[in-house]
Amino acid sequence: MTAQPKILIVDDDAMVRMLVGQVLRAHQYRTVEAENGREGLRLFCQEQPDLVLLDVMMPELDGFACLQQIRALPDATPIVMMTAIEDTGAVEQAFRLGATDFIGKPVQWPLLPHRIEYVLRAHRTTQNLIEQQNLLQRSEQRYRELVESLSSDYFLFSLDRQGAFSYLGPSVEQILGYPTEQLLGDCFALATDNPINRTARSHTQASLAGRKPPNYEMELRCRDGGNRLLSLNATPIFDERGQVIAVNGLAHDISEVRRTQQALSDSEERLRLSMQAAKLGFFDIDPRTGKTIVNREYSAMLGYEAAEFSADIDAWAERLHPDDRQAALERYRAYIAGEIGEYRLEYRLRCADGGWKWILSIGSIVERDADGRPLRMLGTHTDITESKTAAERLKLLAKVFENSGEAIFLCAPDLSIVSSNQAYTNITGFRAEEVLGKKPAMLDSEHNDSGHFRRIRQALKENGYWQGEIWDTRKNGEPYPAWLGISMIGGPHGAVSHYIGIFSDITERKAAEAQIEYLARHDPLTNLPNRTLLRDRFDQAMAHALRNSSLVGLLFLDLDHFKNINDTMGHDVGDRLLQGIAERLCQCVREVDTVCRQGGDEFIIILTDIPDIDTIAQIALKILDQLNQPFLIEGVTVCTSFSIGISLYPNDGLNFHGLLNKADTAMYAAKNEGRNTFRFFSHDMNLASIERMNIENGLRAALKQNEFRLHYQPQYSIRDNRIIGAEALLRWQPKNGAMIPPAKFIPIAEDNGLIVPIGDWVLREACRQNRVWHDAGYKLLVTVNISALQFKRGNLLESVRSALSESGLAAEYLELELTESVLMFDTATVIQQIAALKALGVSFAIDDFGTGYSSLSYLKRFAVNKLKIDQSFIQDLSSGKAEDAAIVQAIVQLGDTLGLLTLAEGVETQEQAERLHQLGCHKAQGFYWNQPLPPDEFGALFDAD
Repeated sequence: MTAQPKILIVDDDAMVRMLVGQVLRAHQYRTVEAENGREGLRLFCQEQPDLVLLDVMMPELDGFACLQQIRALPDATPIVMMTAIEDTGAVEQAFRLGATDFIGKPVQWPLLPHRIEYVLRAHRTTQNLIEQQNLLQRSEQRYRELVESLSSDYFLFSLDRQGAFSYLGPSVEQILGYPTEQLLGDCFALATDNPINRTARSHTQASLAGRKPPNYEMELRCRDGGNRLLSLNATPIFDERGQVIAVNGLAHDISEVRRTQQALSDSEERLRLSMQAAKLGFFDIDPRTGKTIVNREYSAMLGYEAAEFSADIDAWAERLHPDDRQAALERYRAYIAGEIGEYRLEYRLRCADGGWKWILSIGSIVERDADGRPLRMLGTHTDITESKTAAERLKLLAKVFENSGEAIFLCAPDLSIVSSNQAYTNITGFRAEEVLGKKPAMLDSEHNDSGHFRRIRQALKENGYWQGEIWDTRKNGEPYPAWLGISMIGGPHGAVSHYIGIFSDITERKAAEAQIEYLARHDPLTNLPNRTLLRDRFDQAMAHALRNSSLVGLLFLDLDHFKNINDTMGHDVGDRLLQGIAERLCQCVREVDTVCRQGGDEFIIILTDIPDIDTIAQIALKILDQLNQPFLIEGVTVCTSFSIGISLYPNDGLNFHGLLNKADTAMYAAKNEGRNTFRFFSHDMNLASIERMNIENGLRAALKQNEFRLHYQPQYSIRDNRIIGAEALLRWQPKNGAMIPPAKFIPIAEDNGLIVPIGDWVLREACRQNRVWHDAGYKLLVTVNISALQFKRGNLLESVRSALSESGLAAEYLELELTESVLMFDTATVIQQIAALKALGVSFAIDDFGTGYSSLSYLKRFAVNKLKIDQSFIQDLSSGKAEDAAIVQAIVQLGDTLGLLTLAEGVETQEQAERLHQLGCHKAQGFYWNQPLPPDEFGALFDAD
């Protein structure tokens, strides 16, 4: 309610409304008036008054109907009825419908404000009482829920002033076995003769006297004859005069806890005695501080007196053998950190006399804090020096026998086997117990001639040793070749003590020899003939064509965009794809034809005895159709296409190498014409191939001969046409020729890897030139385009550091522009290099954003600073295409949201520049301002300003 209550007056008599309003306003009330019930109902909902004065008799909607509709609303506003009707029935009806009070007419004007104040005060009092009742009910409900939610090990109790139980929680029956009503009375009625109950009586009397006692214990008898130990927390309750009227408390059954504690104490004592008898060292570590407690046996096993023995974690680390220290400390720290689940470690500790003992240390964390951090670790130390030394000797003696990669067997003088190693079982399939007491089968194998064993015995008798290749049979009946060496071991008086045989399975060696022969003529991945075998097949096909006056078709096939498949799906998928392609290619040709994998993603097909060119074209179309069908590899659908070049014997040449080069040239022509097609070799293709070769050769010398140039395209602030930066663009001007467009030589440099050293030169030159402009007072941000190969094959980070260092340019004035191909390549490597470069202060931009595979995932994973809007979206801004404007605006808004700058490329008209400015893009470059300029012409732009 407000400081000046608002009164709604509803009466059809204007005079009454005026008089009532004047009287109330004179007493600091605000008024709102309505001339009928319907208007009054509307104003009630709109004005939300603090009180309503409502006339009974009114047109349209009388007072009773208006009252009834107001009371149907979720509102308790007081309503006072006014009427001149002297009818007790009307009064009763008004109160029944929810009226708060009743005023008769004519109104006693001096009393009206006081009557209104009384009604409002009574209403406020009633509302406060309702709120207090609600709070009390909620408090009682929370207390009830708390009592009911207590564990069955707890119960609430209350004692009256005589020390008798006046209330017991429901869990008491489960704990003591008695119904609650039987326990109401003397709280010590069930007390045992345990001495702790004397203390309990004292604390109970203290609480009844008004003193809060500490937690105390009490032992009571149960209904089943047993005893229960309770922990009590009691609090005296006082009345308004400070007199104790009750003692309330909480009881906790700790019987099981105490029994567990006692059992643990007994167990610890037995453990102490056992460890003392077994001479086991014991340690107790606080991992937080490294403080350690050890028993006497711990120090004694190292030769120290207990009093002089330092046992903290640092002293332990100092006593560790230098060769064992790092591993022991790392394992201890890993266990404490929760990285490993078991602490069991063997290491050497320095003794008091300077010697070393091997220790087996076993420990476990036994206590943690609320957050799971270790508070206590217990463990044992056992001296294993003797067993360790003995075990090492046994290992050394058995190492040659058991761990030998060759099978070893030991025979008695009668050639019966007395021992064999694991390699024997691995090779023959017979377990040691199966051959024990039997003669080695290899000395009597059915695969060896009858005189073989006789010759072995003769060699042993004469030389004491024999070795050679023999055949044996495995347990599963499979024959295999072996290389055996068998020696005689002499005993006393020159007698034979034992024979020892050592042999190896040479199946793999023989298979490898055959495989080497096979691999020399086949591709290991696809099992297709390789180029060596292909040449033999071509010679045969050429001879056949010469006899039959037919053609030989040589098809050179290159898989389009195979690198993208390897980079995005992995080399395993790439290998599976090549195998699938090999199968389909073999299905597209005849048995007399030959399909060869040249290497990588290149295949060669020789078509034998072909009558005409049309037949070869049909086969090429069939191959393209088959290879256009999707491949399903490991649940992933992979679509492919091929570029095919075709040369013919004898039309295009008479030797294999010449025809292969011409088919290769035709294949590149197919790629240049859009891929997924085939082309027959022609003379024009040869000219194009020569041009490519000349460019490639020229590129190799261009750097040395200083033929590269950088032109700079200015970047402008659209608002004031101010130059804010420049993009460095590579140009090639041979000394004795016309300038070669970047579109011709950059793809070739990408193919042959020369883009890496060229890119390094661009970085150095751009930084050098920018520093020249800086020294002249023009501080610009220069953007340099970065190739994917510079990330993959070059040392980009070192190149940038060198360029900045040599030029003296601050890193903040260098921006590296990344293309989609960079972002798709080896993401982890790119992210790592970008992070290192940003640490230098270099910024990054994404070129042609909005095309290709550019997506929000790049912006999330790659820490770029700027988005360059592709010129394809800019060109149609002036034509009014709504979709291009929407895309540009979306990119700008995305950049603003992510805190990235945006710059538009390819601006050619003033209208485009103005439209970009309207869309929120304030930076741009394009022919509208300038085309790329040489450094001196670019510098002149500053002079013009």
